[in-house]
Amino acid sequence: MQPEQLQQIMGYYSEDAKNHLDLIQQHLRNLERITEDPERVSDLLGIVRCGIVGGANLLPISRLHISSIHQTGFCLVDCFKVFQQEGAVKVDQKLQDLLMQVLDALKALIEPLRQSSGLTDEQIEQVVSEVELVKKALMEHLNELVQRSRCAHSLEIAIASELDDDPSSLEELESIIDELSVDSSV
Repeated sequence: MQPEQLQQIMGYYSEDAKNHLDLIQQHLRNLERITEDPERVSDLLGIVRCGIVGGANLLPISRLHISSIHQTGFCLVDCFKVFQQEGAVKVDQKLQDLLMQVLDALKALIEPLRQSSGLTDEQIEQVVSEVELVKKALMEHLNELVQRSRCAHSLEIAIASELDDDPSSLEELESIIDELSVDSSV
């Protein structure tokens, strides 16, 4: 393949990837609503897998660069899989910030493809090492949020079951809530 054709392929990929990254960023801003919609989570998974990670396989760049795009992209895939499996997760600002850091790393790996100079191996390794730290914090925090969501769901089921078994429990619960409200206002 001619150098011009190779550069054209890189241009197509980087433009397409930029559009995908912008779309992912928009979805991350509304992450709580996204996690409640399995179809949208599946769409995000497809965008990252095919549009970002899969497309990188076609690029005439170093194995290290392709591998770094894969690693970073699969960090997002892993998170989206959790959303897909767990359903709605209580999203907080920390989760959104960590996901945005991963997205920023993907941008840092992809945007230089438009220039003929690209990234050096040292720059790629720097981005990857930073992403590894973020990925660790992200997965720990996401697991914590999932556990909280599961506990909250279990509590809701237990309360609903208790209320179904004994309708007077609802009155007792309302009475306790009223007492707590009065006590906290004193």
